[in-house]
Amino acid sequence: MNEADSENIAAAFRRRGYALTEDIKKADAVVVNTCTVRQKAEDKAISQIGRLRVWKEKRPDGKLFVVGCAAQKLGGKYLKQKFPFVDEVVGAKAIEQFEDSLIAQLGPSPETETSHQNIYRSPQTAYTTIMRGCSLKCSYCIVPAVRGPAVCLSPDAVLADAADKLKSGAKEIVLLGQTVNSYKYGKTTFSELLRKVLALPGLQRLRFMSPHPIYFDDAFLQLLAAEPKLARHMHLPVQSGSDRILKLMRRGYTRSGYLALLERLRAAAPGLAVSTDFIVGYPGETEEDFKDTLLLVKEGRFSLAYCFKYSPRTDKPEMAAAISETVMETRLEKLLAAVKENSRLVLNERIGKIEEVLFETETYGRASGNFAVRVKAGGTPGQMAEVLVSGAEKNTLNGKIQ
Repeated sequence: MNEADSENIAAAFRRRGYALTEDIKKADAVVVNTCTVRQKAEDKAISQIGRLRVWKEKRPDGKLFVVGCAAQKLGGKYLKQKFPFVDEVVGAKAIEQFEDSLIAQLGPSPETETSHQNIYRSPQTAYTTIMRGCSLKCSYCIVPAVRGPAVCLSPDAVLADAADKLKSGAKEIVLLGQTVNSYKYGKTTFSELLRKVLALPGLQRLRFMSPHPIYFDDAFLQLLAAEPKLARHMHLPVQSGSDRILKLMRRGYTRSGYLALLERLRAAAPGLAVSTDFIVGYPGETEEDFKDTLLLVKEGRFSLAYCFKYSPRTDKPEMAAAISETVMETRLEKLLAAVKENSRLVLNERIGKIEEVLFETETYGRASGNFAVRVKAGGTPGQMAEVLVSGAEKNTLNGKIQ
């Protein structure tokens, strides 16, 4: 979601005749888009802003913008006091009004052609935000505080944005939201919005992230079964395999409920690949709780998992980490090893099967299940092709175009 915000900001600059540069010495403006979901991310942002003092001293007429979630949490007053060389601070709750700040600093936009700015992915894939913020109250999460409660964009706005990106060359759209499948605007549900986007001319594949386990319904399962353009991959954060920890986290589901949901999803879309998130060392997590998480890695048959050490995002003493850094690091290493082995098994299961691949180059593309796929030759960028998988190496499938 931060990447999507960065691309929208870059597009606003582009409308004023600016172009991206990888060379800080050439930059007339710098934007630091901050994250605060973990303390380490916030610390890295603060360090980066500090290092930009040298750039600002050499380019006193250059403009420095600090935006995003850490900017929202820390506040403009604090950041400008600590870093007086910062020109503008725009928090995550006002990120859609960034262009107003840009106009204030740089002047109005000239009459130029508007188009999205793809920075992070291949030209075939584009992000479309459908909602901002989150109305859930997971105990470990700072997102509702810095991004606000969930606010859904209108279907017309979503469709216009997706259509514009398809006209600009995208073949695959990724719909974004903190609990993306909770989307509802008037009478338009998430499944109905998906149907509308799936009908857009030029769309070859549709993805979304990140859904929450409690918001899937029968209408979605029916759509998943009927629409091959819906990617056969789901990133579905679980966070823990322990019912006790899940309750403390206020996640709203149980371990068995989560596994039952995976069964229903895979029944609707055989071969569905599922990735997830885990948090290690949540306050009160015992060795037994952690063993439940290790077991869930195998039971969930995850293709990939992002694993994080618990990072307190509140000043409440009871939310401080309760185990030592050594124990937390040891558990993380065990979890990462289990995930790596499970990923290896999942990838090997694909050998001998056909994968539908959207190619980014002549030799590389991404399968509907979100697996990286390599072939020796024959791929056409922006086009789909069926690939017979002959081998798997680390996180990549190897094969031959049929």
